[in-house]
Amino acid sequence: MSAIVTELSALEERVQQIVSLLERMREENRALTGERDDLRAKVRALEAAAGKHAAADYKTRLKSLEDERATLLEERRALARRVEEMLAKLSVLEKAVHA
Repeated sequence: MSAIVTELSALEERVQQIVSLLERMREENRALTGERDDLRAKVRALEAAAGKHAAADYKTRLKSLEDERATLLEERRALARRVEEMLAKLSVLEKAVHA
């Protein structure tokens, strides 16, 4: 009977160790779950901030491109006026030569 008591005692000790280990693992799991949730919240906040920052960059780039477009259109108009003036002068010269 003492062998059975010894085996039961050893078994009880192992069960208590397992219970203790399970409790530590549950505590660690709770801590890790909380940390994971905090990190997810931080990631969402960073993604939102990055999205706003990217939108601001796009707005700046769009403004720059609009300004460049306006400048190019003005240069195009000026060039067209100069070509028209040159054509008018050539027309006058042609008439003078043929007259």
